[in-house]
Amino acid sequence: MRGFIYAGILAFFSGTVAAAVVTTEQGQVGGTQADWGWTFLGMPYARPPLGDLRWRPPQPAPAHEGVRAASAYGPACPQPRAGQRGLAATSEDCLTLNVWTPGLDDGKRPVMVWIHGGGFRAGSGRIAGEAFAARGVVTVSFNYRLGPLGFFSHEALDSREANYGLLDMVLALQWVRANIGQFGGDPGNVTIFGVSAGGMAVSLLMVSPRAEGLFHRAIAQSGYGTWALPRTRHAPQAQMRSMAMAPPPSAESIAQGLVAKVTDQPATPSSLRALDGAALAEAVEGFHLPVVDGVTLPEEPGLLFVQGRQHNVPLITGGNSNEGSVMPASGVSTAQFAGYYQSDQAAVERLYAEDYRLGREQGVARMFGDNRYLLAARVAGAGMGHVGSPAWLYYLDFVPAERRGQWLGTPHGYDAAILFAGGSAEDPAERALAARMQGFWVQFARTGDPNGEGEPAWPRHDRRTDHWMVFSNEDRAETGVIAAKLDLLESHYRRRVGLE
Repeated sequence: MRGFIYAGILAFFSGTVAAAVVTTEQGQVGGTQADWGWTFLGMPYARPPLGDLRWRPPQPAPAHEGVRAASAYGPACPQPRAGQRGLAATSEDCLTLNVWTPGLDDGKRPVMVWIHGGGFRAGSGRIAGEAFAARGVVTVSFNYRLGPLGFFSHEALDSREANYGLLDMVLALQWVRANIGQFGGDPGNVTIFGVSAGGMAVSLLMVSPRAEGLFHRAIAQSGYGTWALPRTRHAPQAQMRSMAMAPPPSAESIAQGLVAKVTDQPATPSSLRALDGAALAEAVEGFHLPVVDGVTLPEEPGLLFVQGRQHNVPLITGGNSNEGSVMPASGVSTAQFAGYYQSDQAAVERLYAEDYRLGREQGVARMFGDNRYLLAARVAGAGMGHVGSPAWLYYLDFVPAERRGQWLGTPHGYDAAILFAGGSAEDPAERALAARMQGFWVQFARTGDPNGEGEPAWPRHDRRTDHWMVFSNEDRAETGVIAAKLDLLESHYRRRVGLE
């Protein structure tokens, strides 16, 4: 291939199946050809975090001899049994990544790195990466440690770091920087994107000092950087409060409670590292949360955006019109969340009157979704005004034809289905929406600006004009999307973090 380093790539055929061998820093890996390009699955990027490496920062995967097969996904990380639908296996030896590439040459294609969601307690890197690879993008996904194996601070441990799953993400991005050129990608043009916990992970990486310089654009879909996070004893002293305006939750107390569900033995570093990982994963009820530890995560992401302490890269962020659909899985009850806004109840019932007419539970759920996800997008978008890079905000309000009359808007997480599977949906409107959203995402990955020829103009976000792109049957730019609701929610947020 024109004498480039890719001369080390070998192609060979076995029957009708083509395979390729690519040389990475760890050694050679063998992938599989498809009609759109090549797939490499289950490549280790870190040593297995077992034994003494549990609750340690990840170490790079060691070199291997010969050609390692990269034709099957690695096991997912341990997670509650209820979240394991569609997963063949789980194991603590789970830190692998996957690459879909349109071509094994020196094309320097844009790279898009997907970070999966699942409440930081479930999920894996199993995606239809070819949906973006077919558009000329090198696509990457990976697994990271989940639940108490990934986000954990116990007084018996000697580490100031608490976000081991976040450090896994950093190491995966370092692997991409070192190796993605061998797969036809440009290590100088990497976009991170994800939905829900994946969107929150994007927000974490945007403010973590450990991730600086590892990516060049970011798309946070339904992230929740304004949600109250547990704090370790090492976290900076700040006027932060919980969602209920009480003292912030203690990460050590949460860890002790999870361990107590598994064992009643005294906690030591060795006894904790000997605990059954599957049992620890099962101990989580509701969503798990990352931790403000002052090291990997200096402070809650939302506040760091307000202070202009995020990385200076272009950002797309937004959420869906019915994010509250996820509330039953969150671990936050209707009564609990309603209590956060008890002093604003009259305003809440006025602003959410349409949902309250359907029932108090629906009204609270809608507000929960707006608070957890759309408020975070607004705060992050406004915060980008403190740095040199722009932001674009979106609001997804689409219901496929077969769900009309059933869904009260676009449910939480449905944007992932649109991006990766919408191209084969039964509803032609959904297929068209998938093509448009993919087009915006890919254009952003290529240029740092989602706008391209033939699409509606998507204005940059500015707090004064409050522009959003509304994705629906027909896309349109609007100002002040659910602005009155977000004003109320943001007032509560600013009081919680000591800004008012």
